[in-house]
Amino acid sequence: MPGTTLGTLLAAVLVGCGADGTSAGAQSPTGGTAIATPTAVALAQKSDSPVDPAIVSADNAFGLSLLDALLPEVNGENIAISPLSVSLALQVLYNGAAGATQQAMAHTLDLGTLSLATLNNDNAALQASLISPDPAVQLIIANGLWLDQGNSPIAAAFTKADQTFYGAALGDLAGAPANVNAWVDSETQGLITQLLPPGAYHDAIIANVLYFKGEWTTPFNPENTAAAPFTLSGGSQTSAQLMRQTTRFPYGSGILYGTNYQAIRLPYGQSRFNMLIILPDASADVTSFVAHLTASDLNAIEAQLAPALVDLELPRFTASYGTSLIPALQSMGMGIAFGSSANFSALAPGFWVNTVVHKTVVEVNETGTVAAAATGITTVTAVPQTFPMFMNHPFFYAIEDGKTGELLFVGVLMNPSSG
Repeated sequence: MPGTTLGTLLAAVLVGCGADGTSAGAQSPTGGTAIATPTAVALAQKSDSPVDPAIVSADNAFGLSLLDALLPEVNGENIAISPLSVSLALQVLYNGAAGATQQAMAHTLDLGTLSLATLNNDNAALQASLISPDPAVQLIIANGLWLDQGNSPIAAAFTKADQTFYGAALGDLAGAPANVNAWVDSETQGLITQLLPPGAYHDAIIANVLYFKGEWTTPFNPENTAAAPFTLSGGSQTSAQLMRQTTRFPYGSGILYGTNYQAIRLPYGQSRFNMLIILPDASADVTSFVAHLTASDLNAIEAQLAPALVDLELPRFTASYGTSLIPALQSMGMGIAFGSSANFSALAPGFWVNTVVHKTVVEVNETGTVAAAATGITTVTAVPQTFPMFMNHPFFYAIEDGKTGELLFVGVLMNPSSG
């Protein structure tokens, strides 16, 4: 196929259990040097710039649309993606798009009327807001850009924007994919050891890493965890380790798209970050239910949550997922980016994207949550009422920033035993 292939990479990690309230700089793609806070992010932090709801809305809408596009292929298996991670990777790439390619990406990414300048400044403010957000939570966002340092065709303006707004540390493409995979392995604490397969990488790799470490505000007592049946979407059952506690949580129930549901918010640390769980009736088709969910639906559900005593059962699980995102992104309107008609002239002449892969691991246990995602784009009284909420059948979950509303991870647990 004509044109030059464009290689880009995004790696994201969300890690829980044992938060120490500290934060560390991300490693450079070429070594262990700490990456300074990006210039625009530092300025946004200093001026306490508010986070534009438009960027949060765009990221969340895109993430749920991507989840919807991927759902038909899972066939009863677990699925989890990182809306923020994929958004940031593609928005860095968007800085290099032009013409019809830029328009297609704007549509797919739900950017609406956001200009490129506003998008980058909004991302700077969002990243600034996520710096040391909670003494009990560690959250890091880092970026890398691997180039042919001897003869790179990448536009200087693109490199400058990636460094100014996203803090990209420059690495040498000659070492790829080994140096890229080593960086991903390090930044994900060994949860994702290889993202890019062996091969020759000639043009560019763009990397983004999101790292979160925290604990449940109210942990589960391991002594209360016990084996119990979990009903799969097809009606058969498997055994799951259900964690149990009876505690006051933000809780609600209702009817959405003709389906009864329960919802709960489980906080981490000092409660800025949380896991939102939406449990449809056991008789509901969870895939169909989740496919209808929009960011507005999640906002409406969260708005009606109120503190209640909940008799909670939640499976201890590890879910992993990996797939190519190209078919989903094509179905969402970004097909022009994946062939010789692509226009990334603001990045380099003749570039197009030929690989987009995404890998995710989510682990939930009594202490907290561990999740990692990597995306490679080559290119009330004495006797209070209690509400039983037993997650013993498939459910939707999201790990989110309660302050901005940004969705860090979203997923559907189909089978807690499948891994």
